[in-house]
Amino acid sequence: MPAEKFYPSTAVENVPSDHIEVAWHRDYPGVYVTMIIGGTASAIDMERSGLNRLINTLRKARNQTYGKDS
Repeated sequence: MPAEKFYPSTAVENVPSDHIEVAWHRDYPGVYVTMIIGGTASAIDMERSGLNRLINTLRKARNQTYGKDS
């Protein structure tokens, strides 16, 4: 199952750290988003509409915080 992990910019390589993992598989519907905080994992299975709202919310937060991309 493909997956991408996102660590804070302050994370130290090879040291366990809080992070978000996004995993998916073509044969199983949904995208699995897991947050690992303090060694405890919380996961949710997201469908397309939820992912679209999450993406739009992240873009809005990024743009309002850092300004829009050129």
